[in-house]
Amino acid sequence: MKTSERISSDHSPIVLGVSLVAGFGLTLMIIVLGVGAVQGATANTGAITIGFLLGLVIFALGVIGWFIKVQPQRHFDDINQPAPDDHGHSHDAHAEHAQDDSHPAPVAHH
Repeated sequence: MKTSERISSDHSPIVLGVSLVAGFGLTLMIIVLGVGAVQGATANTGAITIGFLLGLVIFALGVIGWFIKVQPQRHFDDINQPAPDDHGHSHDAHAEHAQDDSHPAPVAHH
Protein backbone atom coordinates (compact mmCIF):
# COMPACT_ATOMS: atom_id res chain seq x y z
CA MET A 1 0.00 0.00 0.00
CA LYS A 2 1.37 3.38 -0.98
CA THR A 3 1.87 6.02 1.68
CA SER A 4 -0.49 8.41 -0.11
CA GLU A 5 -3.22 5.75 0.08
CA ARG A 6 -2.78 5.50 3.83
CA ILE A 7 -2.88 9.25 4.36
CA SER A 8 -5.75 10.24 2.10
CA SER A 9 -8.45 8.63 0.05
CA ASP A 10 -8.23 11.46 -2.52
CA HIS A 11 -5.36 10.84 -4.94
CA SER A 12 -5.98 13.70 -7.37
CA PRO A 13 -3.13 15.89 -8.64
CA ILE A 14 -4.85 18.90 -7.04
CA VAL A 15 -4.02 17.54 -3.58
CA LEU A 16 -0.37 17.22 -4.56
CA GLY A 17 -0.39 20.70 -6.10
CA VAL A 18 -1.79 22.51 -3.07
CA SER A 19 0.58 20.55 -0.83
CA LEU A 20 3.50 21.71 -2.95
CA VAL A 21 2.24 25.31 -2.78
CA ALA A 22 2.10 25.13 1.02
CA GLY A 23 5.56 23.59 1.11
CA PHE A 24 6.93 26.33 -1.16
CA GLY A 25 5.51 29.01 1.15
CA LEU A 26 7.07 27.35 4.19
CA THR A 27 10.40 26.99 2.38
CA LEU A 28 10.32 30.66 1.36
CA MET A 29 9.71 31.74 4.96
CA ILE A 30 12.62 29.60 6.20
CA ILE A 31 15.01 30.89 3.53
CA VAL A 32 14.07 34.54 4.16
CA LEU A 33 14.55 34.13 7.90
CA GLY A 34 17.86 32.37 7.29
CA VAL A 35 19.07 35.21 5.06
CA GLY A 36 18.02 37.69 7.73
CA ALA A 37 19.90 35.78 10.40
CA VAL A 38 23.06 35.58 8.28
CA GLN A 39 23.01 39.27 7.40
CA GLY A 40 22.39 40.27 11.02
CA ALA A 41 22.13 43.99 11.75
CA THR A 42 22.87 44.94 8.14
CA ALA A 43 19.82 43.07 6.85
CA ASN A 44 17.15 44.93 4.92
CA THR A 45 14.25 44.47 7.32
CA GLY A 46 11.70 45.71 4.79
CA ALA A 47 12.65 43.09 2.20
CA ILE A 48 12.80 40.35 4.81
CA THR A 49 9.37 41.32 6.17
CA ILE A 50 7.86 41.35 2.67
CA GLY A 51 9.49 38.01 1.81
CA PHE A 52 8.29 36.41 5.03
CA LEU A 53 4.73 37.72 4.62
CA LEU A 54 4.68 36.54 1.00
CA GLY A 55 5.76 33.08 2.14
CA LEU A 56 3.13 33.15 4.87
CA VAL A 57 0.38 34.05 2.38
CA ILE A 58 1.51 31.31 -0.04
CA PHE A 59 1.60 28.79 2.81
CA ALA A 60 -1.87 29.82 3.99
CA LEU A 61 -3.27 29.52 0.45
CA GLY A 62 -1.82 26.01 0.15
CA VAL A 63 -3.20 24.90 3.51
CA ILE A 64 -6.64 26.38 2.81
CA GLY A 65 -6.70 24.79 -0.66
CA TRP A 66 -5.70 21.43 0.79
CA PHE A 67 -8.33 21.69 3.52
CA ILE A 68 -11.06 22.54 1.01
CA LYS A 69 -10.08 19.70 -1.34
CA VAL A 70 -9.39 16.90 1.17
CA GLN A 71 -11.89 17.89 3.90
CA PRO A 72 -10.20 15.92 6.70
CA GLN A 73 -12.96 16.82 9.16
CA ARG A 74 -15.28 14.43 7.29
CA HIS A 75 -12.94 11.41 7.32
CA PHE A 76 -12.40 10.41 10.94
CA ASP A 77 -11.34 6.89 11.84
CA ASP A 78 -13.69 4.95 14.08
CA ILE A 79 -11.45 3.58 16.81
CA ASN A 80 -14.09 0.98 17.68
CA GLN A 81 -13.68 -0.70 14.26
CA PRO A 82 -10.52 -2.73 13.63
CA ALA A 83 -8.35 -1.61 10.75
CA PRO A 84 -8.52 -3.71 7.59
CA ASP A 85 -5.84 -6.36 7.38
CA ASP A 86 -3.21 -5.69 4.69
CA HIS A 87 -2.80 -9.42 4.05
CA GLY A 88 -6.25 -9.90 2.56
CA HIS A 89 -7.80 -12.09 5.24
CA SER A 90 -9.71 -11.39 8.42
CA HIS A 91 -8.60 -11.50 12.03
CA ASP A 92 -11.00 -14.39 12.61
CA ALA A 93 -8.79 -16.64 10.50
CA HIS A 94 -5.88 -15.88 12.84
CA ALA A 95 -7.99 -16.80 15.86
CA GLU A 96 -9.10 -20.08 14.28
CA HIS A 97 -5.52 -20.95 13.36
CA ALA A 98 -4.33 -20.19 16.89
CA GLN A 99 -6.93 -22.57 18.37
CA ASP A 100 -6.17 -25.38 15.92
CA ASP A 101 -4.83 -28.36 17.94
CA SER A 102 -4.02 -30.58 14.96
CA HIS A 103 -0.35 -29.63 15.18
CA PRO A 104 1.29 -30.87 18.39
CA ALA A 105 3.45 -28.46 20.31
CA PRO A 106 7.19 -29.01 19.92
CA VAL A 107 8.78 -30.92 22.76
CA ALA A 108 11.66 -29.20 24.50
CA HIS A 109 14.71 -31.36 25.12
CA HIS A 110 16.93 -30.68 28.12
